[in-house]
Amino acid sequence: MAIVSARVRTAQMVASNVIHLQIERPDGYAWQLGQFARIGLNVAGEEVFRAYSIASTPESDTIDFFIAHVTDGALSPRLHALQAGDDLLLDTEVNGTLLPSRLEEGGKYLWLMSTGTGVAPFIAMLSDRALLDQYERVILVHGVRTWDESGYLSRHIVPDPKIQVICSVTREEGAMLTERIPEALESGALEKIAGIAIEQATSRVLLCGNPGMVKGVRNHLKSRSMVSPRAGKPGQVLAENFWL
Repeated sequence: MAIVSARVRTAQMVASNVIHLQIERPDGYAWQLGQFARIGLNVAGEEVFRAYSIASTPESDTIDFFIAHVTDGALSPRLHALQAGDDLLLDTEVNGTLLPSRLEEGGKYLWLMSTGTGVAPFIAMLSDRALLDQYERVILVHGVRTWDESGYLSRHIVPDPKIQVICSVTREEGAMLTERIPEALESGALEKIAGIAIEQATSRVLLCGNPGMVKGVRNHLKSRSMVSPRAGKPGQVLAENFWL
């Protein structure tokens, strides 16, 4: 592990509580789709770090993050105050197992299910041509409370006939889905909207979001004999808890 100073290239509010930070990529810095990195600041003489999923592809010259504002957080309010040209701390060691390459080979459909800023790694994946070419369809499901929390997706996902975006908005009207993602699976509403059944042979699923969503979806998929890789056995589901 090495901590380096990295410069903010752009800092842009994309929702009332979400900032998009683009960090200049240091020489030699590398990551894989689905991994996360720790970034931090010096706060009152102490280095404070938090882990955030990387929202840019490994070929990008910036390391991108979508960060939600936590009112009483030790770090996120300070990250939201950053401007282009400011420096922050970057841990050069990346981590995470939400790697599409770990999924069982085969399958026609890739489902990306997220809540809040847990959508960040999926923004990167939807920009990766090689990954898109592996599947006939890629369905992004984004669970949020309000439209404001999801509107920025249209500005960061390049339109592609293979990609379908489904928003689950629970506190405002007008969405195709108004129930939480696990409930939409249980009721069949999610698959009806997508026009695709989630089945072990044809579907692969990545989950990134709040623990309630992750647990609910994993339990439902387990009833369909869809599980995570373990002890060398292939799996169709990968998950990572992300609180905001």
